[in-house]
Amino acid sequence: MSDSPLSRIFGDPARRGGPPSGEAGKRLPWGLILAGVAVLFGLYVLDGCWFVVPPTEMAGVTRLGVVAVSAPVGPGLHFKLPLIEHANLIQTSVSRFNLPQVQVYTADNQLLDLGISLTYQVPPAAVLHLLYGVGRAGNVDIDSTIEPIIADRALRVFAQHKTINVSARRAVIDRQMHVAISQALHRLFGIDVIDIQIRSIRYTSGFDQAVEEAVEAKAAAARAHNQVQQKRFEAEQTVATADGAAQARIARAKGQAAAVVLRAQAQAQAITIVARARAAAIAQVGAAAAANAAIIPYQVARRWNGQLPGTLVGSGGGGKMFRMLLPAPGAPPAK
Repeated sequence: MSDSPLSRIFGDPARRGGPPSGEAGKRLPWGLILAGVAVLFGLYVLDGCWFVVPPTEMAGVTRLGVVAVSAPVGPGLHFKLPLIEHANLIQTSVSRFNLPQVQVYTADNQLLDLGISLTYQVPPAAVLHLLYGVGRAGNVDIDSTIEPIIADRALRVFAQHKTINVSARRAVIDRQMHVAISQALHRLFGIDVIDIQIRSIRYTSGFDQAVEEAVEAKAAAARAHNQVQQKRFEAEQTVATADGAAQARIARAKGQAAAVVLRAQAQAQAITIVARARAAAIAQVGAAAAANAAIIPYQVARRWNGQLPGTLVGSGGGGKMFRMLLPAPGAPPAK
């Protein structure tokens, strides 16, 4: 009877022509080794019968390379067939992806370096597509897959705006990028974009220099405008001062003219009053003279200094008055 392989391994050493029985205790315990290997293999198989999905992830299961589930597996403990089924996990919580540098051209062919951050989330409906339809299984290829999409849509948006208007239209550009990138990523990969941030915008050195020169020119223009306004204000002040002085001179001239008129009116009234008084006096004298014809010779005699006038004008009748006052020749002096 021939020995079986097991009998040759575990059988009596003496029957197999082995060493004497004294050396049998020194041989390895092959039975225990095989038992240990069997136990370890069993544990390995048992360990492959389940998998745990964290709360921030979801999973897909493949069986011999074929997708074995119709919907993603949610968080928790799940069982699978050992050795022939495998679980692949993908993060479904909110993720953030940073693009360190994206170069774009504006409408006026100026080069800009952008720093863009994308906040996104993988919805359950996109889990199996991203696990087995995009790149390698898992989410290790998601960032590298969406990066060129983001760069392309950013380039399209900035091509619609001039460089000088980028800062002023920042909010409009943000909205346009959010719409363009969200639509592209959802259509291609089913990813939901939560927010897009333009962390930085770097211009070329030539454009920065041009902007500085423009700002300086604008500041110089503002200073010149302020100087013009100052000169205009000073001129207006000068005109106002001159107008005030002219008005003051006119007022003084009017006052002086009015004073002259008043003085002339006063003098005229005074002359009129004096003339009227003299006329009244003359009238009274005339009336007195008419009533008493001798009053005139009497007044003449009162005012006569005793000398006859050297020249008599007319027929000489005026001498009668003097003759009336003088005694006749040869007459005795009056007593």
